[in-house]
Amino acid sequence: MASRAEMRPVLVMAGWLLGSTILAGLALRPAFGDAFLVTRYTGYVMPWLLAVLVPGAAAAWLTHHRALAAVAAASIAIITAAHAPLFRSKPAPPASSGFSLRVMSYNTWSRNLDVQRIARAIERQRPDLLLVQEIRPKIFAGVVEALREASGGAEVHVAYDPQLLQGIVSRYPVEASGSMRTKGKAQRAVLRSPAGPIAIYNVHPLRRGGWHDRYSQIEALLQEDVLRETGPVILGGDFNAPDRSQLYGMVTRALHSAHDDRGFGFGFTYPAHVWLPFGAVPAVPLVRIDHIFFSEALVAIRAETLDDSGGSDHRPVLAELAPRAAEPQGVTGRALGAAARRRP
Repeated sequence: MASRAEMRPVLVMAGWLLGSTILAGLALRPAFGDAFLVTRYTGYVMPWLLAVLVPGAAAAWLTHHRALAAVAAASIAIITAAHAPLFRSKPAPPASSGFSLRVMSYNTWSRNLDVQRIARAIERQRPDLLLVQEIRPKIFAGVVEALREASGGAEVHVAYDPQLLQGIVSRYPVEASGSMRTKGKAQRAVLRSPAGPIAIYNVHPLRRGGWHDRYSQIEALLQEDVLRETGPVILGGDFNAPDRSQLYGMVTRALHSAHDDRGFGFGFTYPAHVWLPFGAVPAVPLVRIDHIFFSEALVAIRAETLDDSGGSDHRPVLAELAPRAAEPQGVTGRALGAAARRRP
């Protein structure tokens, strides 16, 4: 068995390899985005790298490996600076008084067949607008009926696409206007709200095909559809893209993120459960891949990731939106070309 003295050079070498790889990934990420494996995954799991870097930096310093400690400290500084805004209080938005819309996006998981559990997770939040993904027709019908009963028989407006396994549920009239499978599995509808019509996009780009395929699909949706809307827009769903991904950055150059504007903390949504041979078991969410975005005509009053997943492998996200008090700039207030400038 190797002695501690014999193992020390091996540990130092491993520390240098890991530390330099992480720092390279973080440093090169602004220039290369998700193009390389090292830049992609250092971005995706950035906060969790602190679990290795902090004790590693301390150990290197205490064992007089100052240069190695400095490499780890540089990565810690980059990660801390990137995420610090998520833990700051945000100023109150200039919302108009009166109408607000509680929007919930919820991937219910195709393996989750517990209608009552799903419905309870939704009922607790009483959303005005619900965007659901990975929901089978029978489960969707059962959830809608449960929500109708919980509301005392009040009318519930729905739009459902059985091919996409996606649905929109609203307390206000909603008019389905088509689905776009090759554009992030986007389901479009128009919400007839008291403040006027709002274009709704419910998306779920799939993981297969890789990040570049998801990026291209959402880029096409933004340029050809979302950014051509003349009124308020809400874009939500399971994007299969973390908040440090190139896809997320593209969207936030064109639209606002509810979590960035009014959320607090990391807001991780996935995985809430994992599937094992004997069934689903609870898990600790590691990334935030479920998002709610909106155009300049709206503001976020609050945003949060919910604890109750209703048996899904995703935690739902909730945002309260309202019309902007000032003269709306419209969705085209952020240039059409902004979303395309960082093509991979």
